[in-house]
Amino acid sequence: MRERSLNPTRRECVVVAKAITQKYPNSFLDKNEEGELIGCGYFSVINQLKTRVEYLNRGNSLSRLRKHKRTQRDDEDGDDDQPTVATCARIDSYGCVRWQPEDYPDGETSASLEEKKLEMMDIFSREGLKGAKQREYINAKPSPSILDVGKEWPFLFSQKFLLSHFTTLTNVELYTRLNEDLDKKGKRLLDFFSSQITKWRKEVRAVLKEAIKKDREGSDGLAAMLVMLAHFKEQEESLFLIADETTTPADAEAQLSLPITPRIIMLGETILTAKKWMLSIEGRVVIPPGAHMADFTTALAALFACYYVFNLEYQVEASTTLEFVQRFLVRINPDSNKCTAKEQMSKTTGRVVKRKTSYMNPHVIYFIRDFTEFYLLTD
Repeated sequence: MRERSLNPTRRECVVVAKAITQKYPNSFLDKNEEGELIGCGYFSVINQLKTRVEYLNRGNSLSRLRKHKRTQRDDEDGDDDQPTVATCARIDSYGCVRWQPEDYPDGETSASLEEKKLEMMDIFSREGLKGAKQREYINAKPSPSILDVGKEWPFLFSQKFLLSHFTTLTNVELYTRLNEDLDKKGKRLLDFFSSQITKWRKEVRAVLKEAIKKDREGSDGLAAMLVMLAHFKEQEESLFLIADETTTPADAEAQLSLPITPRIIMLGETILTAKKWMLSIEGRVVIPPGAHMADFTTALAALFACYYVFNLEYQVEASTTLEFVQRFLVRINPDSNKCTAKEQMSKTTGRVVKRKTSYMNPHVIYFIRDFTEFYLLTD
């Protein structure tokens, strides 16, 4: 490659990566344990090629490809009317197979569907959770707030209809898949970290020590989630908030300073010992505790489903762990990521810094490859 160009572009590396993975798929394709492709399948090969090129070009400024630097005049001449992208903006049809219906059903118009929607809202107010959903309202630009969605489509804020809508969008039975795999894969993740305990940072070892206690309460899936958060250097508060088990939805909204992005509110002394959960979005409890949130699997399913059903990006502070859940547990593998934020809080300095973006999160891809290869070699 470097005989033709000292610094081949990423697009040129893609051509080579495709050729390599097509010729040696068993060695180089990115796959999960089930043999399914992770994204495009050659993401890690592209990164390895680019890393090698950059290594060989270190100190050689003549072989670098430089972009034109923006000047103050460029900024002044730019289009000031272009809106800035919100940190957790609503996004496109990421990972969905039925994102936006192209045509109305036979014999229906926008007016007739609006009339039926009003009828369903009336039925819901009188008889409870009966009705249907409509993507057109949620996909609108500008996006409606969660409060407005709750007024227009109240049945979406029940665990039953939330998961049903997720299945309609993605063809994935979310609760069934998590129920089958969460604890099983969670135990294997704990074993994976335990077998190489000296390899990990002290923060990971501290969480792992608590997670593998024989007398601990809670599921292996929940324990593994806490270990993965520590491994990816993300805080537990980025997904979980702890509250007293007597906390009501009104108490949570008044006392916890609920963030805009989704959180599972764990009701108990610790995250691992919590027996009840609530789900919050945009500072409001949208699913209260109850029989329908009786286990952590249901709580995680409700949390994950809301990103697709309500068209939300992953919050920056937990984006790596959420993408890991998506690709490793839920097994939805588009060749892009669901967090396009341009800035993030530095984990070392606490300051807002520019965020390095990529088509997929390399930390997730490399971890899944290492985990899969470890079990191929040890089984």
